[in-house]
Formats: sequence, C-alpha cells, structure tokens
Amino acid sequence: MKTFESIKTNLETKGVKFEVVTFIDTAVSARTEDTSLEHNYNPNNSIKTLVISTNDGYKGIILKGSDRIDQPKLKAIVGKWRVVDSDTLQKELAYVPGTICPLDLDMPIIIDKSALDLKIWSMGAGANNKGFNIEVTEVLKHLSEHKIEAVRLEV
Repeated sequence: MKTFESIKTNLETKGVKFEVVTFIDTAVSARTEDTSLEHNYNPNNSIKTLVISTNDGYKGIILKGSDRIDQPKLKAIVGKWRVVDSDTLQKELAYVPGTICPLDLDMPIIIDKSALDLKIWSMGAGANNKGFNIEVTEVLKHLSEHKIEAVRLEV
C-alpha cells in the first residue's frame, strides 16, 4: 500500500519541491476549512485526484477540490468511463481513497483547466491526515513524463 513516507520519498527522489501539511483530522475528500497543525492549508488551493477506468486503461483526473466532473464532457473525451471503486484502487493501485498524489501516478492525466488557474495545489499524500502543497508549475514540470491533457471538466 502507498504510504505518506513512500510517496514523500518518491517526490524527494524526483527532486519535487513541496511543503508537508499535517491535519488534526482525517478526511477522504478535499477539506473546506484549514484544519492543519501549522495553518498551512488553504481550501481554495485544494485539488482532488480521481482515477477512472476507460477502454484504454486507467487515467488520472485532477479537479479543484470543490468541483464536480461534467460527465458528458468527460465521456466526449475518453468514451465510456467509470470512477475506480475502492477495492480496485487499493488492490491494483495501492491507494486508500482520498489519499492519491497525482505525482505518484503512472498513467495519463487529464487536468481540468480551472485547476491550472491556481498557483499552489494542496493534494493527497498517501494518508488521510497528510497533504502536500506544491506550486502548480512544479507539478506540471514533473508530470511532463505523462501524457497530460488540459480540458474544461467542471459542471
């Protein structure tokens, strides 16, 4: 199973610059208020990373934390799709729901353009009480090894 420590080590090995966020609570979705120990979390910077299954395999989807996917728009881009269920996420991808770090995924990534308007992304870090703050330019630099597509997905 992916853990905070394994993902942190992976990011350090890749040379990713990040800030660790430690929360006083656990959550499986983007938080709507700052519950971090060091008050270094801004809910307006939160993103969520979903994994979907398509006829072409898995794809990562990055959205602002408060946004929802416009299902017909996504279908027009990838064809038939479904969000990967909890069992598949854990057994095949080694993630607990709500803890996905997009920089740790090895699959094509689709980014909602509204998420690109942010300067910093607050994202999953392999544990429900941890997160990373990473500048968007830094994220994109390290996602460049994957096929990235930026589209409007929000409702």
